[in-house]
Amino acid sequence: MATFRTLLLADALAVPLLAVPATVTAADAATTGASLPAGASATTGESGAAADGNYWVWEDTNRGGHSCGWSGDDCDWRTCGAGGNFNMNDRASSRWNNGYAGSFGDVRVYENIGYGGASTCAPNGGAGNVPWEWNDRISSHKWVNNCGY
Repeated sequence: MATFRTLLLADALAVPLLAVPATVTAADAATTGASLPAGASATTGESGAAADGNYWVWEDTNRGGHSCGWSGDDCDWRTCGAGGNFNMNDRASSRWNNGYAGSFGDVRVYENIGYGGASTCAPNGGAGNVPWEWNDRISSHKWVNNCGY
């Protein structure tokens, strides 16, 4: 079963496709139960921070709205967040692959529940808004050895 975390982000920050998103502040972490990635702080941001091993997605562009982070595969995005109470199926608009570099560091996302339909890949460290053709279209994901490109 996939391990996941959820948090609410109040502010959105525009991020280029391969930039690392701005930090979750210590106040956000305290109120949502989210953890700051290792090496990150409320003032320095996450750039240069150690990976936390999660694939993160947000329901809005620029890291806005609800988010979910998974350290494992998930074949059904209809249940994510604390207690599985949030439906991220066909809602992801921004992402961040903060997985560990190396074996199974990339993430293949699928348009259908159960790893079906078309797929694309998010390379390790890749972040930003989901490409327009994949916006609000992702339903499941698997960690893979490499994206193949």
